[in-house]
Amino acid sequence: MLPGRDRPDPGRDDPLGVPGTERLLALTDGVVAIALTLLVLQLQIPSLPEGTDPASGAALRHVLTSPSFTSLLVAYVVSFYVIAQFWLAHHRVYRMVGGHSEGLAWWNFAFLFTITLFPFSSELLGRYPDNPVAVIEFATNLLLASLSTTLVIVVARRQGLLVEGVTSRLTVGVRSRGVFTALVIVVSILVAAVSPTAAKYVWILLVLTPTAGRLLERRGNPGNGATGALLAPTSGGLTDRRPGPPPGDPTAPADGG
Repeated sequence: MLPGRDRPDPGRDDPLGVPGTERLLALTDGVVAIALTLLVLQLQIPSLPEGTDPASGAALRHVLTSPSFTSLLVAYVVSFYVIAQFWLAHHRVYRMVGGHSEGLAWWNFAFLFTITLFPFSSELLGRYPDNPVAVIEFATNLLLASLSTTLVIVVARRQGLLVEGVTSRLTVGVRSRGVFTALVIVVSILVAAVSPTAAKYVWILLVLTPTAGRLLERRGNPGNGATGALLAPTSGGLTDRRPGPPPGDPTAPADGG
């Protein structure tokens, strides 16, 4: 781990005054739960055509399978899945974080901001599934949520908030998944300007994120480059290899001391 954050009980406040992550996670869970609930409000019960027998199963089946309703239903299912995936990713990231600072909390609020936008962008996509603006709006929402999730681990590492035992390979894995996700979404935004339908098929590539993340993780495995030089994995976690005091410096620890 990085210097300065040896927390015996990650997540809880410690006597040194480093705030734990429990309250931050509780807030996040509450906001995500509300966002998931708000999603279903876009699925309003469709009305039967005037003069139709309310007991007619065929008439009700017709309105429930109409393009206007099914597009909203698909947008709801996709958005529910997306929010659930971001919630899981958020908790995976915070398992590596032993405390939080005000700066990290603000990045978490940025993540929550993107989550609260999904009910809007989802309904917009459901009502205008073939409109490039609606598709780009939803894709932009995806991109911002992905970036904010990835930046949490970046900020935590820079501020020395990672728990003991978190290797740089793990943080590289998180960043690699974030990079792949961002690339797929950016491609979908570019495609949406030409074909909104094709752009939505590009999103299917997101299911490859874990595999792509592992491949990028191997290529970016520490040992080469600046990251590997500063943060090398050891049996105890991360070893800080930043330059120490020069020989003869009175601040350097004496041998055997």
